[in-house]
Amino acid sequence: MTGTLTLGLALGGCGSIGRRTTAPKMAGPRAINVGEVAVVDEERRFVLIDLESSLYVPAPGAALRTLQGSTETGHLKVSPERKRPFIAADILDGEPKVGDRVVQ
Repeated sequence: MTGTLTLGLALGGCGSIGRRTTAPKMAGPRAINVGEVAVVDEERRFVLIDLESSLYVPAPGAALRTLQGSTETGHLKVSPERKRPFIAADILDGEPKVGDRVVQ
């Protein structure tokens, strides 16, 4: 009887062997859609961003990214110059193009 009890306890624990308990994956911070690149001045290294109907207006100095589809095309820094529906941003690196989506 003791052997049966021991075997039962041993086999009862086997069901959890090999199972992994994984915590649900936390999604990274969602990108905030800012607008679209309307003008690129490659000489002076800045862009004008059309805020479209976006209610979000990033503060001067905020870091932004430009995307063409899911490919990152550049990094920007918001300038103080703004006249709705446009804001200006300096190109830090990359080669943003007219039509690229701008996110924070």
